[in-house]
Amino acid sequence: MPRDNRLYSGFVNHDYILTFSIADEASRARLVALCAGPWQGDEVTPGTWEVSNSLSPDQMERAILDLMGDADRAAYYYLSDSKRMFRVLLG
Repeated sequence: MPRDNRLYSGFVNHDYILTFSIADEASRARLVALCAGPWQGDEVTPGTWEVSNSLSPDQMERAILDLMGDADRAAYYYLSDSKRMFRVLLG
């Protein structure tokens, strides 16, 4: 759901909010490429994206974990069907 490159206060327009710190430049670049490309994301900061994709939370977690090293950190938030926000911490 691409927008006009402006971030607005208010409701989240995506399925997930992802924030990450990945030391390996190639892995970080692959995650950013996913966020900007197939995950249809809007960059909030270089390490935080709002993204929309068809992945379940478990699939999302596996996709992120595949790009993380031992010292890396990531967290994502998603809105469930019951309209509750969940946070998943990785790393």
